[in-house]
Amino acid sequence: MIEWVLVSVLAYNFPAYFNNEQQVNAAIIIDKSLQINEDPHYMVALAWTESRLKGSRVSRTNDYGIFQINWRFWGRKWDYPNRQKFLVDMSSPAHATVAAAVVLKEMRKYKTCRGLNLAACYNGGPAWQKSKNKEKIITYANKVSRMRNIFKRKYPDWLKK
Repeated sequence: MIEWVLVSVLAYNFPAYFNNEQQVNAAIIIDKSLQINEDPHYMVALAWTESRLKGSRVSRTNDYGIFQINWRFWGRKWDYPNRQKFLVDMSSPAHATVAAAVVLKEMRKYKTCRGLNLAACYNGGPAWQKSKNKEKIITYANKVSRMRNIFKRKYPDWLKK
């Protein structure tokens, strides 16, 4: 496992502001994203916006891990026995990448989640346009989009393995 992580980290270039933990987590997210046919630039941008690529984050709204996936909705939907197990899994970059991809797949079913609105739905759900936090959700979605575009322009090697 350690050798695989080292090879993955060395295989990619990262922003200078990524520390070692962020580089390792980003490398795992990139590898897993490529395996499951998700855009690695988008997935790293999403994780960066959600947690700054730090694994054990827990928000006051019960969002857990690298991708800040909500325990109340997703944890229960996926029949997690408890919050601790959910935190452990959502703190694993490989596991959390798959979980985030499942959330994105669900969101893509809604018309309100198409195109640039996908990140808005990830953050606020398919009814995000009716949220009292609509402006914050739009700001969030724009940040994910901006980060994805920066990563895509500066790190095209993330698409190659």
